[in-house]
Amino acid sequence: MSQFINSNKEYYWGDWYFKNHVMPEDFDYKAHKKELSPYYEQRGFKVSMMFADYFSRLNGIHSDRYLSMDVYYFFIIPALNRHDFKDAYLDKNIYSMLFPDVRQPVTIVKNMHGHFYRDGKEISLQQAVEAVSEAATELIIKPTVETCNGEGVAQLQDTSAATVRAMFEHYGINFTVQEKVRQHPDIQQVNPTSLNSMRLYTYRRLDGSYEYLYPFAHLRFGGKGAIKDNVSQGGGTCLISKDGLVDDRVYRFKRMEVSSLRRETGVENLVIPSYQRVIDTLLKMHSRLPYFDFVGWDVTVLPNGEPLFIEFNLVPSVEGPQMMAGPMFGDLLDEVIERASRVKCDKVQGYKKTFGKDMLFYLHMQ
Repeated sequence: MSQFINSNKEYYWGDWYFKNHVMPEDFDYKAHKKELSPYYEQRGFKVSMMFADYFSRLNGIHSDRYLSMDVYYFFIIPALNRHDFKDAYLDKNIYSMLFPDVRQPVTIVKNMHGHFYRDGKEISLQQAVEAVSEAATELIIKPTVETCNGEGVAQLQDTSAATVRAMFEHYGINFTVQEKVRQHPDIQQVNPTSLNSMRLYTYRRLDGSYEYLYPFAHLRFGGKGAIKDNVSQGGGTCLISKDGLVDDRVYRFKRMEVSSLRRETGVENLVIPSYQRVIDTLLKMHSRLPYFDFVGWDVTVLPNGEPLFIEFNLVPSVEGPQMMAGPMFGDLLDEVIERASRVKCDKVQGYKKTFGKDMLFYLHMQ
């Protein structure tokens, strides 16, 4: 019987997932793969120092506290967030009901489980087509359930009735049509074509207090000509300091080099407008999610300085934050690992299903 809380199968899956989703092919992961982290070993988990080797080469922060993928996805997330309730919150179309007093992208129509709605009232397919066709602004269409990395997000170039109807048929069910966001010009200048969002993290402690997790917040922007801020597909990401100053270093997945925001875009000394207001807004919003103690928030800022909420993630990735800012959770990691060490087996199994396809592929390869 293994002396560790995480099994060998989970341990090897964590390594496999990381190598296939984050690590560049030419990285020598074997150099420290067999070394175990003393920090996690003392707390009952088996974690390879491969993670510390990779992350520290990028950010210069040497530590044995970097999270492995299996410990995070199979133990920490189940300990902090209710998997059995998660699916009920996946539909982005319910955001206006959860946070009616928070600014969000203007919705023209939404489709929920095959039914069209506008301004909270159910409408017919014909009425939905007409609403989109008659909108006198640029529009974005996107799926609202089981999406990630901006999959399916597109700008409507043609809003004729026939094209809109065909687009509805293509998306099927569970999608929304919204006005294209006009973000603050200071943020837009990083990449004029994409919605450049910030990812911030909040954590509810055991004593019920809410924490904004500094220094892991970052600004994400798309590649040249892109409308999505997808870091894993050509875009970049930069850390944001406590006072909202955007760091010049640009990070990307599957690469070992760190580039410069100033050299790439000509932007330097960028300060996120109303940054403290953004933080305060998200901390208040978190209190309306009682079943989830760890949340990743995507938000931007409007031209008038008002925060604009885009979406939240109940299984936010930590690969990017660790790549830029060191071990995730910082000084709160001891508390988080203690909670993870007590997680029940049924919760672990629930989150394994979230990564079912990857897990099955991995097992097939063994």
